[in-house]
This record gives sequence, structure tokens and C-alpha cells, in this order.
Amino acid sequence: MIPGLKQRLLGVAGQANSDDVQQNSASSSLHHHAGNDGHHQHLTQEVSLSEDEILRRLSGKHAGGNPRLKRSFLLKLAVALHSYGSSASRTEYLIDRAAERLNVETSIAVFPSLILLSFPMSDDDHDPTRDRKDIHVLTVDSQLDVDKLGRTDQLANRVGKEGAPVLLAYWRLKAIAKSPPAFGIWWRLFCYSLSSAMASLLFFDGGLWDGAFSFLLGCAVGILELISSRSPLFATVLEFSSACVVSFLARVLSVYLKDKFNICYFSMALSAVVQLLPGMPLTVGVSEMVAESHVTGTSRVMYALFAALQLGFGLAVGEDMMWWAPKPSKQGCPPQDLPIWTKGIWFAGFTFSSNVLLNARLEQWPGMVLSSFVGYVVSQVLSSHIDQGTGDCIAAFAVGLTGTAYSNVTGDLPLVMVLSGILLLVPGGIGVRGVEAMLKDDVLSGMGFVFNMLVVGLSITIGLLMSKLVLPSGLFGAGRLSWYNKFNLATQLVEDGDDAAAEEEAAEIHQEHMAI
Repeated sequence: MIPGLKQRLLGVAGQANSDDVQQNSASSSLHHHAGNDGHHQHLTQEVSLSEDEILRRLSGKHAGGNPRLKRSFLLKLAVALHSYGSSASRTEYLIDRAAERLNVETSIAVFPSLILLSFPMSDDDHDPTRDRKDIHVLTVDSQLDVDKLGRTDQLANRVGKEGAPVLLAYWRLKAIAKSPPAFGIWWRLFCYSLSSAMASLLFFDGGLWDGAFSFLLGCAVGILELISSRSPLFATVLEFSSACVVSFLARVLSVYLKDKFNICYFSMALSAVVQLLPGMPLTVGVSEMVAESHVTGTSRVMYALFAALQLGFGLAVGEDMMWWAPKPSKQGCPPQDLPIWTKGIWFAGFTFSSNVLLNARLEQWPGMVLSSFVGYVVSQVLSSHIDQGTGDCIAAFAVGLTGTAYSNVTGDLPLVMVLSGILLLVPGGIGVRGVEAMLKDDVLSGMGFVFNMLVVGLSITIGLLMSKLVLPSGLFGAGRLSWYNKFNLATQLVEDGDDAAAEEEAAEIHQEHMAI
């Protein structure tokens, strides 16, 4: 293999590590002093190879491809897609298409935390072990990362095509996995605070002082989220812990500072946990159920409901921790008399913070901001004329059309383009307030809120799927037909019978030849 080719290929992928490049340069310098001038000139020519020349050499040396490398790449690709937040149907679709281009026979099934991937034991049609399967069971933890998901999705669509050999794709996937987050810890903490402040002003009828105190409460939620990323045990109770903390602090502020600053408990408490609201898992879960990925879809829906329960329970516990203070009014916060143009500022701040927390790279921002803006404007225009479910359905349809059209122009993953728009239509806050109402013995009102959350989640999904029909794309992944079903069972039995008869006839001929 060409010296320094690995660093050159990582550089082609746009993710070369500066330390590795410096180390390689130092190594080249040592070779220069140790070797002769001819060797130095040869090395310099190889390092300065163009990308086309590298691809030509790789295509020449690995035209057929290494079967073990192909299988290993498909395994790593499936893990990467699922761990970066791809839907089950999308992951299965991409692996099927990549395996087809790489001429690898495979079968895949994706579950919430599990991937089953199988290959034939042998690629030889005459090998009796070909019908036996080499099955891989992979346990995967899924967490959304928009930047890496978009790049991995693009890689999955390119591998096996002309100019994209599997070896180059393998190194590109390694470069994606090793690349640092687009934004560091301090950016995430700031954006947790900023999104809370903007959500208070934009969604929960908060005033300027509500936004200021929500900024501080959002920072507390960001600190707890960073702790949960390093402690899997604490991550299981992140929603409850965050809601309990912010609810207690919001009650303290609303009781002792209300007369001075005219602040509202509900606006501060709900806006502080806005990034933990389960609207996104609910929407994606319903969409997967529509795409007939029932196991993963049901799992996501149940996770969304459980997250709403944790948040609602945490808000109720935090509120009851101040037993000596009077209960807050159930009427919520009165609407604030702020100029209409200020909503543009709140919208810009919330969208900016959401994109940072989704770890979206800057090239993806224009499409995400555009789809968010369209969805927000449509929902605001329709909110006073029709019911919420219908309005969210139409707004989601507009978001899906905008994001898909933009992705068709730029080549980005459509789901990435619509994520910000979905977050602006998030129905999770309704479910949280419903759970809190149930815990206060208002069961009828609480069940109504929770049912409304499900209806809004379904409305968003239907709107996105309708936009997919108008502009077909892999928004959530193409549906997969099962290999076995009641319609093709008879045909398969006939084919199996013909194969069995042929094998029996061949065995009789073989016995006759042996007798002769």
C-alpha cells in the first residue's frame, strides 16, 4: 500500500486529524534524512497524488473487492446508521441497497436496541453450507446526531458506485466515527439556556423576566444532561430529575419574586425542559408504525409516553416540595402584550439553539432554518382558524415539502432538513401538562391532554407522509416487503417442489451411474 495513503484518504473525506498529519509529516522527514534522494522524490510523488489517481489505483487493486471487507463494512455501516439516529426502515433500506451494489447477499432486521444481520456461510453456489447463515446480533444504543447521520447516510448511498470503492468507504466511515462533535460542551450549555429562554417567550406566553429566569433554569437542565451522557444509570431518570429540579426552582422564584418581576411558574417550568419534551420520538415512532416497522415504532411511542410521565411526575413532585406555599393558578400564564416583530427574534434564537443541540453542521442550517420558518408561519396563521390537529397536519405538510425540495437540490438527507420544523410543532408539552393534571386528581382533563398529544403526533406524521407522496424521497425510508407472506407462499412451495423433484431425479441418475 502507498505510504501515507491512509492520511491522504482521510483528508479526501474532509476529516483528517491534524495530529496524525503532523505525525506523518514528521515520519516523512525522518525517512528523508535516513534514505536517499531517489526514495524522497518517490515518496513526494506518492503523497501528492490526486484523488482521481488514488481512486484509480484502488479500483485497479480491489476491483472485485474483499468479501470479508465488504461484510465488515456493512456491519459497521448498520451500527453507525442506527446509533446516529436513523429510523429502522431507513437503515434497512440503505443496507439492502448497499449490499446489492456490493454484490453481497444479506438480510437485515432493525429493532430498538438490536440489529440482526445475516450472510450466507459460503458464496459458492455449489457449496452445501451456502444455505446456512452467518448471523450477527448487534446491540446498539441510538442517539440522534444530525451531522454524522447526514454524512453516513450520504456514504451509504454512494458506496459500491463508480469511484466509491469499499476500502475508501470504510476509511471514510472511520473518519466520520472519529470526528469530534461540531459544537463543544460550552456551546451546548449556552444553547440549553438559550432554547429555554426563547421557548418561554415563543410558546408559553412568558414575559421578558420569564425568559431571563428560564435561561438560568435551562442551564441547570444542560448540566444534568451532560452528567447523564457520562452516567448511563442517571440517564434513565434524566427527565424526572430535570423536571423536579426546574419545577422546584421555578416555584421558589414565582413565590418570592412574583410581585417584583411578575413572573409565571408554568412558563418557566415548561420552557426549561423544552429540549426534553418527547414530541420528536413520538412523531418518528408513529411514522415507523405507518411504515410497518411495528416493533421500533411501538417502542418509540412507548418511550415518548414514558418520558412524558417522567416529566409530568417530576413537575408535580418539584411543585409539591414547596408545601408551605400556595398552589399556582391552574389558568396558566396570561398572554403577554409584546410587539409582533419580537417573535422573529425568539424564533431565530430557538432555531439557532436547536440546530446546535442537534449537532447540525453549518452547511445544513439553511435548509433546517427554512423548513422551520415555513412550519412556524403556517402554524401561526392557521392556529386561530382551525383546530390544532388539522393545523399541525398542514404545517407538517409544508415542512416536509420545503425540506424535501431543499434536499433534492443539495443532496442532504431529507429527514435532517425537517427536524427543526418538527421540533417547532412538538406536541410533548401538551402531554406533560396532561400528566400533571392526572397527578392532581383531574383524571378526565389529564387523559384528554394525553390523547390530544397522540392526535397531534399522528397529525404531524400524516402531514410529513403526504409531503412524501407529493415529492417522493427517503424521508423516513422506503417500505420493505417481507420475503415471506401469504401472497407468495404458494409460489415458493411450487418452486421448492420443483427443486426437490429435480434433486430426486439427479440422485436417481447418480445411482444409475454408480451401478454401471
